[in-house]
Amino acid sequence: MINHLTLKDFKIHNNLDIQLGNMTILTGQNGMGKSSVIQSLLLLRQSHTGVYPMEGLNLKGDLVDLGVANDVECRSCNDSVLNIKLTEDSSLSDFQFSYDIDSYETYLPAINTESQNKDYHNCSLFTSDFQYISAFRFGPQKGYERDTNVVQIKKQISKINGQCEYAVHFLYHFGNKVHCIPDLLYDNLNNDLLSTQVQLWMQKVSPRVNIYIESNGNDFKLNYKFSREGNTMTEPMSAINVGYGISYVLPIIIAVLSAKPGSILLIENPEAHIHPRAQAELMKLLMRAAKAGIQIIIETHSDHIMNGALVAIVNEPEFLPLVKAYYFDRDDNQHISKPCKLEILKDGRITNPPKGFFDQIDIDMRTIMGF
Repeated sequence: MINHLTLKDFKIHNNLDIQLGNMTILTGQNGMGKSSVIQSLLLLRQSHTGVYPMEGLNLKGDLVDLGVANDVECRSCNDSVLNIKLTEDSSLSDFQFSYDIDSYETYLPAINTESQNKDYHNCSLFTSDFQYISAFRFGPQKGYERDTNVVQIKKQISKINGQCEYAVHFLYHFGNKVHCIPDLLYDNLNNDLLSTQVQLWMQKVSPRVNIYIESNGNDFKLNYKFSREGNTMTEPMSAINVGYGISYVLPIIIAVLSAKPGSILLIENPEAHIHPRAQAELMKLLMRAAKAGIQIIIETHSDHIMNGALVAIVNEPEFLPLVKAYYFDRDDNQHISKPCKLEILKDGRITNPPKGFFDQIDIDMRTIMGF
């Protein structure tokens, strides 16, 4: 598990130094550097899986495409080195890449050699115990592609930009093969199969929903049925004719329930297209996963996602040391990111929250109530 990240001379970050927990929440207004934190990790994984692992940083790949060197260099830095440090328990991996090249190159050569970071291979960021779920993930589709190598060999739900384009194939193939870890079982039911648990947790997002996947040769069709009173079902409905948020949250639930302790999940905007109550229920699952030893890094704009972590701490104080949360602001003089660590108390309160931290509802209520 990664417990510390240092990031120097990368986009809006001149010198980022943050602790990571089992559950790390990155929040703040747009353009403050939250996504760049996740992108730095994606670049390392993408470069590790290339033809020449870690001999350079590949800016243009399947996981993330950030353009050219000129696009990712911090304009407020005088250094010519992009530095990413990962601390995992007692192990430190220090990756350095040179900007001393044509500013339109898509590849930054490594300064230090792989031998200096020989232990990094064991980190889940570089293994199959990893999933990336981006803000660009697929919503409802008429059909979902299959890829045996990506799904059945590499055990990934996505290949391109975290779109989760193979989540349906993943659930179809592993649904009756993968056993969820006990801490994630819905109401501690005995049936721990991935397919059953996904179905049950999805019903917390959309009551009475049932998932049906059809294999159509080259692709899969995702259908939903809804339970009715009297133990009957509706006719199957194509995903494109059912609420957008149901299909949008499905990859998150699949990724969490199929993960094992030590895995790393990067999730952007888990709140997208789902009701506040569904967001709260989703956070119950995510917090249980964090407690079980799955590392989750979330980028979010939702107070319901943040509050979900705080509610978990109030209900079970042992969650407190597992959660790290940051509010990202910006120094407009230098145009650099200013992350503020949120100090959370055991009663769920945040001491001295920074200006702008989920305060819009208070501003609106003062206007509505005439305060």
